[in-house]
Amino acid sequence: MIAGLLFALVLTDPGVPPPRAELCLAHVNAMIAEAQRETGMVAGPSWFIRSWWTARLPEEGSPEALTEEQRAALDASMPGRKAADPDAYRTELQGCAAEAIEGGALP
Repeated sequence: MIAGLLFALVLTDPGVPPPRAELCLAHVNAMIAEAQRETGMVAGPSWFIRSWWTARLPEEGSPEALTEEQRAALDASMPGRKAADPDAYRTELQGCAAEAIEGGALP
């Protein structure tokens, strides 16, 4: 319920960010998809960072967890977020990657 409300706010109010792990996972998923489209290859650290953020998602079924549909919608919103404000998007992505690396994502 809380996650649903929060996600509804995210969709209607761009000033309300989704939960950190959800946002960062969506950023990393978008980064991986873009690299695959552009080069057909994805750098190894990307997968470690994705796994690190995936491990930090709220437990499925918990009140703060997004549903699969909500998570898919967040993933789908990333190109629009990037187009709307490329600088903010890049800053968020860089922050997510840095946090994961500092947190031990890379072996």
